[in-house]
Amino acid sequence: MSRSLPYLKGMFAALLMSALLPSAAFAADEETDPLESSDVLVRAKAKGMLTACADPFDFPYALQNSDPPGFDVEIMRSVAKRGGMRLDLYWINTASRGGTARAFRNSILSRKCDVFLGLSDNGDDDMLMHKMVFTKPYIGMGYVLVTQGKAEGMKSIEDFKNANMKVAVAMSTPMDDYLFMNKVPREIYMDNRRIMGGLMKGEVDAGLMWSTALGLARLEFPKAQFKMVEGYVPGEGHRFNGVWAIRKEDKNLIKFVNEGIDELLSNGRIKEIVEGYGVPFYSPFP
Repeated sequence: MSRSLPYLKGMFAALLMSALLPSAAFAADEETDPLESSDVLVRAKAKGMLTACADPFDFPYALQNSDPPGFDVEIMRSVAKRGGMRLDLYWINTASRGGTARAFRNSILSRKCDVFLGLSDNGDDDMLMHKMVFTKPYIGMGYVLVTQGKAEGMKSIEDFKNANMKVAVAMSTPMDDYLFMNKVPREIYMDNRRIMGGLMKGEVDAGLMWSTALGLARLEFPKAQFKMVEGYVPGEGHRFNGVWAIRKEDKNLIKFVNEGIDELLSNGRIKEIVEGYGVPFYSPFP
């Protein structure tokens, strides 16, 4: 008996739908594959790996092929671990021609990594090229006073002014300007390493240096006698906060990293890591 035209059309549509269903299900599976997600945090968790960019020569923040690897690396490892991830590193030199801007373009903005370590928030968001944001600060840093020999026992910059004793300082820094404007005797050096060298040679008995340089002193000047003045806290204008950078669009990753920073500050883990490098820990400054 012959079939009617409507019946045949219905049969054809049913067969067509059954043929398409497996393809549709497969496409849905592809769309929900976490390794193909548009969310960088979802992809990182699926791979079990979060990738950060760091300068290979920026100890004590980071140092390539080194153990210990730098406090930024250790802190970021702890953040990644909270999400069940290991930390991978993409090394990029920020001191080469083009500086940080070129490093950003060739690394995080080229998606070679998802978090850029070793930065400080000096209030200048232009360095982020309008494409990234800073994380919450995870540490306070600044210029600290170190003394040895004849300067031992002196506690403040004012003490040196009253004693007419020179303080070593790196040229063209906020501290150089501060000493000059306040008529504090100073000995000018090119950078923190040269200040430490001058102290080692006995050229000076006091210096103002960036707080993280004390970690470098432990590595490069193990016989140094100079020490940071106990309890010294950098003053206004002489201190900044340590931060990392993440691409603006990676909102879930920003939230994840910020929550990790909060937790590791609260439980004292960041303080423990930083002080393990001989660097004074300051809570992020308001």
